[in-house]
Amino acid sequence: MRKILFAFFTAFALVFTVPLAATAVTNTSNTQNYSTLAARWWTWALTQPTSMNPLLDTTGALCANQQSGKTWFLGGLFGTGGSVTRSCTIPANTSVFFPLANYVDCEYATDNVPVKTVRSFSAFVQDGTSNLSVILDGQVLSPSPIQFERSDVFRLSLPDDNVFGVPAAFLDPCADSGYYALLKTCLPGTTSSSSAGPLPSKTTLPQPSPQPIT
Repeated sequence: MRKILFAFFTAFALVFTVPLAATAVTNTSNTQNYSTLAARWWTWALTQPTSMNPLLDTTGALCANQQSGKTWFLGGLFGTGGSVTRSCTIPANTSVFFPLANYVDCEYATDNVPVKTVRSFSAFVQDGTSNLSVILDGQVLSPSPIQFERSDVFRLSLPDDNVFGVPAAFLDPCADSGYYALLKTCLPGTTSSSSAGPLPSKTTLPQPSPQPIT
């Protein structure tokens, strides 16, 4: 028997303190950049222990954990519903990258699962998600910064205290599909933003825990 790991994430509502005057990225030539950032986002989200994981934080106190460089990540909630409000202070001139709806599959490295199989598990996201928007200071951003992407293939090491509740493990390959937004070059100030991304109610998704397959 082998085990396959699923994690589903969707951000329904997100409010954060960020520098003003963010510029939405809408050029489709940036899709490759989104794919690279998505792989980094999942690595950021899954390699942090539950006690310090920003996705499990309800206030935003942990939003700066493992952040570096000119792009910061924001997270919402695991699961298919709900909302969270957080306050997060972000350095000026920093870009902000976050998902509205995404799904990842990671396999144990010892199982030698083909990348094609891994990608097939998240294929439903592109057509199964609708009515996505990003609201900045009460206004829907237009043109929209939201793009659909398929992440670069990546690998990661789960810590002992991980969001799946399984023993520490090396996962390879991993890949996701999702809708993400990238806000570029934020300037000093305070603002609020929210994102919404409902999935069809008929969609049934596994919870973020190991699913045995015979």
